[in-house]
Amino acid sequence: MHSVLLAALGMLLLGGGAVPPRTAVAQTAGPDRLGADARWTALRSDVLSPGFFFKSIGSATGSHLDDDPGAWGKTVGGYAARVGSSTGESVLQTGTMHGLAAALHLDIRPRLGRHSGTGARLRHAVLSPFVARTPTDARVPNVPNVAATYGGALAQARWEQGRWMPGRALRSTGVSLGIDIAVNIFREFLGTPLSRD
Repeated sequence: MHSVLLAALGMLLLGGGAVPPRTAVAQTAGPDRLGADARWTALRSDVLSPGFFFKSIGSATGSHLDDDPGAWGKTVGGYAARVGSSTGESVLQTGTMHGLAAALHLDIRPRLGRHSGTGARLRHAVLSPFVARTPTDARVPNVPNVAATYGGALAQARWEQGRWMPGRALRSTGVSLGIDIAVNIFREFLGTPLSRD
C-alpha cells in the first residue's frame, strides 16, 4: 500500500513518468549529506527568515480582510489572533517539514538549476518545491514539504474552526505551494538563487 501511495504522489507531483523505488525515497542506511548541525541551522534559518515573517503577516492579513474566522471579528484583537494562528501554522509546518526530511534523510533545500533556456529555468523553478534529494543526490518527490504544508493547514483549520476541514486544508496547501513557486520564479529570473546544482 505504501509503495502505491508513493507512486501516486510521484505521478501527481511530477506529472507522470518514472517514480523512484521506495528505497530511493526513504534512505534508511547510508551517509546523510546533511549532519545534525546543518539540519538545525536550516530549521533556524527558515524560522528566523524574513519570508517566515511575511508569510505569517500576509496570511493573517488576507484572513482578516475576509473576516475568517468570523468569530474573531475585524478588530485589532481579531487581527492579533489571526497573526498568532498563522505563525503557529508556519511553526508547525516548518518543524514537521524539517523533521520528516531528517527522518527520511532528504535534502529539501531549494536548489535552482544551471539551465540557460527560459523554458528550462521556468520548469526547474516550478518543480523545485516538489523535488528533494537523497544522500546519493537522486531526485525524489519532496514528501516532507507537501505533507507538512497540508498538515499545517489541516491543524490550523482545526484550531480555528473547531472541526477537521480537509477540503479547506487542501485549498490552503495549493495556495501555499503556489506562493512557493512564485517566489522561486522571482528568485530565478529577478533575484539571486539560493544555491545552484
